[in-house]
Amino acid sequence: MKIAYLITAYSNFVHLKRLIDALDEPNVAFYIHVDKKSDFREENFRNEKVHFIDRIKVSWGGWSHQQAILDLMVAAHKTGYNRYVLLSEADYPITSNEALHAKLKQKVEYLNLLKGFHDHKPEERIKYMHFDGFDRRDKTALRTRIFTTLESWLKLVYRKKRCPFPQIYHGTTWWALSKDAVAYILSFVEKNRNYVAFFKTSWCPEESFIPTILGNSNFKERCVGNLTYSDWSTKPPPAIITNEHVALLKETRTFKSPYGAYTPYFARKFNDQSAAQIEQIEQTLRN
Repeated sequence: MKIAYLITAYSNFVHLKRLIDALDEPNVAFYIHVDKKSDFREENFRNEKVHFIDRIKVSWGGWSHQQAILDLMVAAHKTGYNRYVLLSEADYPITSNEALHAKLKQKVEYLNLLKGFHDHKPEERIKYMHFDGFDRRDKTALRTRIFTTLESWLKLVYRKKRCPFPQIYHGTTWWALSKDAVAYILSFVEKNRNYVAFFKTSWCPEESFIPTILGNSNFKERCVGNLTYSDWSTKPPPAIITNEHVALLKETRTFKSPYGAYTPYFARKFNDQSAAQIEQIEQTLRN
């Protein structure tokens, strides 16, 4: 089985190296997009299996992140793999590679699907116009104040046309899809530019763009939930993984989420200072 790990990154490049080293095996390749705003040196990652794609500026919550994901999918699909796994640079495997590969060989799509709109996935995300190209989290920045004010005004006078799909699905950003599912998504995107245009002005589109495509296809019945654990109980979420999290992951195999019960094979969020937690994972979970 050939696996392509697609990784979106903007910081924590020490940990990114740990992630690559942990997953690096025969028949595995890494396709990485690094935010163009980041100070990054590709030469620090010399490995014939590591492929860096052209960089674009990524803004949190904007279309640019979904565009980077699509660019990764296109780049990897040109070579062809059996399984495509989307990760962030802040992820890390919490099982052995052997167990992970056995999981990935199953004929399912590891993608969270949630039908319709919910409190944590409200309709206003896609109903109203949202802009890209600014840091939505920096409330003090002039650019942020200008664009968010413009969005507020537009809500009063303009509502986007109905989505090209009658049924919206939501999920989490991260997934592990088969070659058939990836081929279907890329073909759909190429043939349905109106669908792409609709989501380009949505907020956090990576949590609905691909779920809606697959949720309205024959792949829906094959979607069984994502493989990544994260703790959303902190502010801001998700929490950085601590020793307590690692102990919990050792004791518990099944977790509950708004999408249903799942068994994680990855965890996030780690950073460059997570060496102690990575060592604990290697000793108690991956071995």
